[in-house]
Amino acid sequence: MLEKFELTIKTNDRYVLTGTDETVQVKITGGDGSSTDWHTLDYFFENDFEPGAKREYTVCHHHHGKPIGPPVILSFRLCGANPLKNWMVDHVVTEHQDKKYNFLVYKWVENDEVAVTTGEAQLPQNVGNEVIRKLRATEIESNRNSLLWNPKPASDSDLGWGINRYLYVDKLKGIPRVYRKNKTQKERDGSPVLETAVDAGLKLFAAPNGVTALDDYKLLYNGTKYGDPVFIDDWKQDVEFGRQVLTGVSPNSVKRCTKLPENCNVTEQHVGRLLETGKTLASEMQAGKIYIDDYSYASNIERNKVPLTNNFFEAANCIGLFYSTPSGDFVPIAIQLVPGDVESIFTPTDKANDWILAKMYFRTTQSCIHEWVAHFFLTHGLSETFSVGTFRSLPHCHPLYKLLRPHLVSVVAVNEGARRSLLPPQSLANQALALSATSSLRLLYKDFDLSSTEVPKDIKSRGVEDPCLLPNYHYRDDALDVWNVINNYVKRVISFFYRCNVDVKNDFELQGWASELANEGLGWQDGNTRGMPEKIETVDELVRICTIIIFMSSAQHAAVNFGQMETYQFVPNAPGSLLLPPHKKGEGNLKRILDTLPGPNIGLLLVTFAYALSKYAEDEVFLGDFVEDLFVEEEVKEIQKDFTADLNKLDVKFNNRNKSLKYPYWYLLPDKIPVDINV
Repeated sequence: MLEKFELTIKTNDRYVLTGTDETVQVKITGGDGSSTDWHTLDYFFENDFEPGAKREYTVCHHHHGKPIGPPVILSFRLCGANPLKNWMVDHVVTEHQDKKYNFLVYKWVENDEVAVTTGEAQLPQNVGNEVIRKLRATEIESNRNSLLWNPKPASDSDLGWGINRYLYVDKLKGIPRVYRKNKTQKERDGSPVLETAVDAGLKLFAAPNGVTALDDYKLLYNGTKYGDPVFIDDWKQDVEFGRQVLTGVSPNSVKRCTKLPENCNVTEQHVGRLLETGKTLASEMQAGKIYIDDYSYASNIERNKVPLTNNFFEAANCIGLFYSTPSGDFVPIAIQLVPGDVESIFTPTDKANDWILAKMYFRTTQSCIHEWVAHFFLTHGLSETFSVGTFRSLPHCHPLYKLLRPHLVSVVAVNEGARRSLLPPQSLANQALALSATSSLRLLYKDFDLSSTEVPKDIKSRGVEDPCLLPNYHYRDDALDVWNVINNYVKRVISFFYRCNVDVKNDFELQGWASELANEGLGWQDGNTRGMPEKIETVDELVRICTIIIFMSSAQHAAVNFGQMETYQFVPNAPGSLLLPPHKKGEGNLKRILDTLPGPNIGLLLVTFAYALSKYAEDEVFLGDFVEDLFVEEEVKEIQKDFTADLNKLDVKFNNRNKSLKYPYWYLLPDKIPVDINV
């Protein structure tokens, strides 16, 4: 007897080299494990599987009394002599006896057979079909064999020493295809986009022959599409300095100051005249109007060497005190460049050039910590750990895989480029930034806890939650709004599949995922899982972890990344490195400032990296856009629509707020938040 299956197959066109000229074969498996033979899919003398192609095929199965029945598994393989054959499938609609079955694939078919189940997301404990249970277990085993964690390092000469874990990439095979970048990221054959962008930047920007005035640093970007940053006329002003410290590209460092640290020697005599009439430093600290940005721990971070010299860059182990004024401004009132040294305290009442130079030292240290910690570690690095753990531990039909995949699929390839271009001691980035990448990462990782990435907890722990005490903290306001929208979306999706805490406890694939992330991803060297639970036992805890992952991989990365060109293109505004040690009072003349700044060649590198890291892709996918149909459940599709609508409402809200601002805060506009980390 003859049994027919009608297949409509869509080849992917978002990634590079998704089509194939190889012979494609399919095998269809029914619920009892019986299968068709391998069937060749082909239109004679036609290129069936070009990128974006959608073609229909008929599979005829001859059986003797026992049909396959409704399909539960589709298997694909490529036949041909090419050892590098590959093909990427988006989805397949299979029609059998007038009923349609959706298979959401979104996988690469390479040398090995690829098998997928129907598109419904299922918790493993609810899978009654033994064939599907075995397939899920086989998929996880295959993923763990092909996606490997980087090996444990033998010494601190290894980049992986003392930090969270990342993907091992075989130098000959390259990045596993599941992590290959899509067309929007301008990658072909695994070449890192960052290196390409930096190379383009070095050709685009030009260093002046010499620097005799601060404005000469404008020549680094003169003649490009980048004009002066919007704040160029105000960059020396304390109000602008404070604005960038509070809501610039490093918005999570400021804390409320209720008591000065022991190594801070600022007194009433230093700052009393800068406070509201009748107020004192003590009274304003008690009132919640004094804030601190303390980088004294930078004394434990190695300095990079100045290229072609035996000297090291300078960066102050500085402490900055700030005041939230009655008019709503956030302004610096003291910067101590050397902790414990009262002679290194500078205030706005000092001579103008002394104060400007003190602010440059502060911004240098802040810039380095921003780049290595706030930017790379707290978004790129952590996102990769969660990505590898997720792709190793969850099958494609698990609801968490479907929820998290869009936010974790690109970061690994980007980070692989960063481990060549940014992090090594001799990289161009370490020849331009004052603080060592690896030394910074290792120091901050020691005491890292995952709860610090949870926006509401972070804001409360830093004492910056009250808009009456600290107005115009736009990152706080926008991040909380975006966090809440993501959290609501995550909660609704997860609650659809996990009806109670018992469902969470009984999900053995989920528990394997949590253990993998805690023990292999974060606690792999010292046993400290850094706040990642080894077991997840409640729906609320699962929602919290997934919200953290999605927020850090989308919104937080946008907040700390895409404003880099705006912030760093005019080097004196926020120099990434300085050449001379901190000055003493009275030494801050123009010559000292120019001699302290990094100069045109190093400045060129700083601007180029800011340019490379700030670029959006031409057809970027933004938060709330679902370009891959990973869920077939209509209820989840409605939740996705509501999520997009909620983000659109935030766009309107933030844009309306920005109309009244001199310098709009746009970093967290939802239509400027990419769905994942791709640069």
